[in-house]
Amino acid sequence: MFQVKLPYGKGYVSAQIPYKYETISISEEPLQHSSSEEIVRAIKNPIGASLSDIKGAKNVVIATSDLTRPVPNKLILPPLLSELEALGIKKEQVTLIIGTGLHRVSTPEEFVDLVGEELAREIKIISHDAWDKENLVYMGTTSRGTPIVLNKYFVEADAKIVIGVLDPHQFAGFSGGAKGVAIGLGGEELVRANHAMLIHPGATLGNIEGNPVREDIDEIGGKVGIDFIVNVILNSRKEVVRAVAGHYIEAHRAGIEVARKVLQIEVNEPGDLVIASGGGFPKDINLYQVQKALLHAAIAVKKGGTIILAAECKEGVGEERFTNTMKLGKTPQEILDKFAKMEFRVGAHKAYLWGRSLLKARVILVSEGINEDTAKIMQVEKAQNLQEAIDIASRKLPKNPKVLVMPKASSTIPILKS
Repeated sequence: MFQVKLPYGKGYVSAQIPYKYETISISEEPLQHSSSEEIVRAIKNPIGASLSDIKGAKNVVIATSDLTRPVPNKLILPPLLSELEALGIKKEQVTLIIGTGLHRVSTPEEFVDLVGEELAREIKIISHDAWDKENLVYMGTTSRGTPIVLNKYFVEADAKIVIGVLDPHQFAGFSGGAKGVAIGLGGEELVRANHAMLIHPGATLGNIEGNPVREDIDEIGGKVGIDFIVNVILNSRKEVVRAVAGHYIEAHRAGIEVARKVLQIEVNEPGDLVIASGGGFPKDINLYQVQKALLHAAIAVKKGGTIILAAECKEGVGEERFTNTMKLGKTPQEILDKFAKMEFRVGAHKAYLWGRSLLKARVILVSEGINEDTAKIMQVEKAQNLQEAIDIASRKLPKNPKVLVMPKASSTIPILKS
């Protein structure tokens, strides 16, 4: 017997499996610097843009992500604010905006979780609200017709900074760069129009060339005038492998080159069974977020194979439109057919992406936050724990199955040799 251990919420789940397995995960190479040192190095050695360019700004806004993204704000903000103070920009001139995209508004309690008690007292923090029309401004459209509707506090600032994590993204290629503004601080109509391009053949995991979703995001970044970014690439221990800072495109692209080496993993052959985790909190906070892990696992599994997905989902599904769209069909193909006939809605698009994975493989879900009834709506089998899921899967596996384990599936891009 062999032990499988997976991140789950803020802890782990484990089980015994009677097969040898191959672990498919992001790079574990030793760090050249500590996380803090690497962030300072990046800020002091920017690519294509410098913080000195914003010297004299009276009002600086920094955009970051909500709790669904593991941005190490507590490591990035102190040296960033220190550099701003060296330019004569004091903390009382800085506003931090929590980019929620179309997620719920972040709470003051979550502000403390994101930045720590001290910084939460020292700087002004607000949460974006994609439906608050009074705090959104319209800036025309992109070349693809996307309405540029953005948070007015960011748009009207003298200087604009974005911080974030460079992670794989299933249809924008990679997160980071201008996405923290174009999506994180976007109004519903902006996000809806941008995400509607996810069906384009170029809108795929890890691809940025000829990707209309990413190109649209970058165009918005240019129109709003992002002055500086800080993006980090994390390893499986959430340590900063590399940080990049500077121009919102040039630094971002330099970061992607590193991210590919860290996050893309070659797989010799697909698995009969793929055992996957989103990577624990916050990537498995709800099913809406952990859908990304399922998509990545589906790349690594054989057609007709089995995926075990372990995700705490303490916030349940996380999006009513996701659930309601899944209720429209009894099979994955029915869901895809219904989606194709619907007006595009963010939230409903998760059902489309979820359904595509279900077409390829049987899915067994291990989750305290998803009950049996919801699992049926989501068209997955429910197991009480990881051991039960492995036992259920084993009944239909071939004699000597190929088993892959993806403990950080949401951050891992499997590249099949075939």
